[in-house]
Amino acid sequence: MINVGILGCGFMGRTHYNIYARNHQARVVALMDQDKKRRGGNWSDPMGNLPAEWPKQVPMTGVASYGNVDDVIADPNVDLIDITLPTSIHAAVSIKALKAGKHVLCEKPMALTHKDCLKVAAVAAKAKGYFMVAQCIRFWPQYAKIKKLVDAGQYGKPKSACLKRLSPTPDWSKDNWLMASGLSGGAVLDLHVHDIDFANYLFGKPKRVMASGTTGPSGGVDHIEALYDYSKDLLVMVEGGWCFPPEYPFQMVVNVRCEKAMFEYVMRAGEGGGGFGDQVVVYPNKGKIRKLKCKASDGWTEEIDYFLTCIAKKTKPTIVTARSSADSIAVAEAEVKSVQTGRPVAVK
Repeated sequence: MINVGILGCGFMGRTHYNIYARNHQARVVALMDQDKKRRGGNWSDPMGNLPAEWPKQVPMTGVASYGNVDDVIADPNVDLIDITLPTSIHAAVSIKALKAGKHVLCEKPMALTHKDCLKVAAVAAKAKGYFMVAQCIRFWPQYAKIKKLVDAGQYGKPKSACLKRLSPTPDWSKDNWLMASGLSGGAVLDLHVHDIDFANYLFGKPKRVMASGTTGPSGGVDHIEALYDYSKDLLVMVEGGWCFPPEYPFQMVVNVRCEKAMFEYVMRAGEGGGGFGDQVVVYPNKGKIRKLKCKASDGWTEEIDYFLTCIAKKTKPTIVTARSSADSIAVAEAEVKSVQTGRPVAVK
């Protein structure tokens, strides 16, 4: 049994708690939050940009309650540190936990800067415990299905891709930290990074990016559109933003056009996947449309199941590595620089 300490009892901390509660490989033995009510398991306050359910009161028998990070890391009963804290402290907490010999699952983004990501990666490479960033879209069943279709090559080489993620302004975070770009990185790092990472997962890092964007409520770039330069034969467009009205339904879209077909998944909150449920739709150049069924799950569940299995089998994660997560932040930095300069920017 893998004993888990969750750092941060906001939307993602609660989401992760529910997944551990259903998983036979793990149990939550510690909760940490600066808010005494939250770390005591009172989760009656609503939050989040997607439908979610968690207990209004967490059963606290056998669960330690902590008000600071160091106490959880020092707890000998904790094997795995799950970091769902503000992005600005991801790197420092990851490094501290890894040096203490813990396994670490860190919510995306890995850190606010590529430089800090490389520091974490260097420590993770030598650590006793395993490290993984929770890049849930790599595990989302529909996205994973598209990845397999592209990699299989049955429909030829990819020619273009469009990835999109749009959201109402997230106003549910504790002390509104998401709306402080110095803590969250704004929409580029907190929201848009999902699609940056999936584009990297599909095609590798682009050579350079050209982006335009606008400053939003976080004080950072909160809506962005970017073009990725891979080669003359592949066009990749990525858009993300959280400047939309409260009633605007969160949505994520991915389509990839190959030589012989296009694959698409569309999800709009509350609308049953844009009319296609949870299916990936294949539009062939010739023949009938196909709707491919996908596993009835989500990326959060799949990533945690995967990481717990890696720990149990003593096998380092390969679907998401520290270096690949750092690459996504490098692309994000290039996008922001392109917005600021109005010019194409090479990716580190």
